[in-house]
Amino acid sequence: MKRNRPSGSQQQKIKKAKEKSAEAMSGSILKYVAPSTSTAVGESAEDIQSVESRGEMPEVSSQDASYGKAQELEKIILSSSGESDVDEGDASRSLHQQDSDDDDDDEEEEEETVRLSVYSDVAAWPVPVPDVLRVDLIKRGSEPFQNRDGPFSPVERQGEKSKGKSRQLTTAWFYKALPNGEKILRTWMVYSPSKQSLFCFCCRLFAVDDKVTGASSFVTGFQLWWKLNPKVSDHEASEQHLTYLEKWKTLRAGLKLQKCIDHVHQTTVE
Repeated sequence: MKRNRPSGSQQQKIKKAKEKSAEAMSGSILKYVAPSTSTAVGESAEDIQSVESRGEMPEVSSQDASYGKAQELEKIILSSSGESDVDEGDASRSLHQQDSDDDDDDEEEEEETVRLSVYSDVAAWPVPVPDVLRVDLIKRGSEPFQNRDGPFSPVERQGEKSKGKSRQLTTAWFYKALPNGEKILRTWMVYSPSKQSLFCFCCRLFAVDDKVTGASSFVTGFQLWWKLNPKVSDHEASEQHLTYLEKWKTLRAGLKLQKCIDHVHQTTVE
């Protein structure tokens, strides 16, 4: 969080005010102490010369001594004012450095939060996904992003002709029933808890923008649960989805092969 500090001009005004205060204080002391500027009553010029010729020093009056002390006090006050300005400058620099450190910590925490969300929620992925991130996500696979066990938030259906007030996704939609009765997992289907929507893992992974023909609703997030049938089947049979699905499987196989080659090479070296 940013701290409010005086601006440069305000700091100059504060400094000048302190100097004026110190000068006023020293002046108020000096006005009560007056140096002896004239000879004592009854002394003549000849008497003074006679004393000086004999090498005798005139006695320092108490007023002269007080004046000297006042001058020393004035120097101390002005010196203290200067030290105060230096201390204030050091404190200001220290606060500035602390603010800078706090800003760096906030940026690091924000970056860490974004990084964690990218690896836990498909809705946090940028579109298009950078190549380096895409490879890393493919290595991780779609399972960490599926969230197929829920919980799933219901969505209110608007309109008088709606059959029921709300609909929600169920785990059963993550499985596809084959003609022989077998059920297989739809690995492409992933759910975002933050956006409460369905996404297509491979379409989101390879989409160049959020307006992909035939796949846009599963790139930006699908939430019309009352239209799951036939939208899910239509999507997985679309040409765009099949193209991205093939890219995903090919790249995944290549990464696995490279991993095997690296492992064999490492074993040979050892």
